[in-house]
Amino acid sequence: MSAPAIPVRPASPALAMFLTLLTGATCIGFSGIFVRLADVGPAAAGFWRMLFALPVLVAWTALEQRRPAGEKIGRGAFIAVALAGLTFGIDVTLYNAALGHTTIANASLLGNLSPVGVVLGGWLLLGDKPSRRILGALMLAVAGAILLVLPKFTGAERVTGNLFGDSLAVGAAFSYAAYILAVRRARDGAGAGYVSLVSSAICAVFCLAAALMLGEQIVPMSLQGWLAVAALGLVSHALGQGLITLSLGSYGAGAASLVMVWPALVSVLAAWALFGEQPTPVQAFGGVAILAAVLLVRRG
Repeated sequence: MSAPAIPVRPASPALAMFLTLLTGATCIGFSGIFVRLADVGPAAAGFWRMLFALPVLVAWTALEQRRPAGEKIGRGAFIAVALAGLTFGIDVTLYNAALGHTTIANASLLGNLSPVGVVLGGWLLLGDKPSRRILGALMLAVAGAILLVLPKFTGAERVTGNLFGDSLAVGAAFSYAAYILAVRRARDGAGAGYVSLVSSAICAVFCLAAALMLGEQIVPMSLQGWLAVAALGLVSHALGQGLITLSLGSYGAGAASLVMVWPALVSVLAAWALFGEQPTPVQAFGGVAILAAVLLVRRG
């Protein structure tokens, strides 16, 4: 006896964009691993990340230019793109520097508290008022992040968080919040490929200037270092950041930013597998809370 026919409905654009957002966030979750494996300075790692991603972004933008004539990039959109590049450069530099002073878990979790700033900034500056569900998911995500990072501060594990490194990660979080808001504004008047390309080029210039001013090691000294910075550019940025930029054209800044807590969980699991940074039961509960927050965003 054959099974009864079940009507199959095509995935809705909202579902497709959510999966796109989640895939991009997963790719970004490995950025801390790649930075740890690189043998260059924090800002220099950001420079190589942008440089390796640029060819892919150029191709993406070229394909995107096949649009009806008359659609031009306005001055306001370009300013927003430039601001996105600058704030992302600050975020990358601070986050990479934090990895040298604290654990990957601490840097990733504190660095992904940006939804707090994004939701508030999007509400106050862009009029993107969050729903009650989004606010509830935000509180759940923040609670999960606190649970994940708490053992690092209480000394429950062998390696605890460093206050300076944690402070750098918090600074990165607010910088990334500004980046999300700028991208959201830029996507109102420019394509995703253009936003990614121009903001990445500006970010590369900023990171190179910062690396030179700080006297960092700029050129990788080993094959592992080259592979790490290449993965930063191709996986974490071209694929990860590009997919996030694409999805922000369909999702509000508040909802999209909440899914950005997902890379923290990815980073914790990857650090556990590769560097032996085993999460405690409290951190496991925090991870479950983050997953619940992601599901709430999908329904919000």
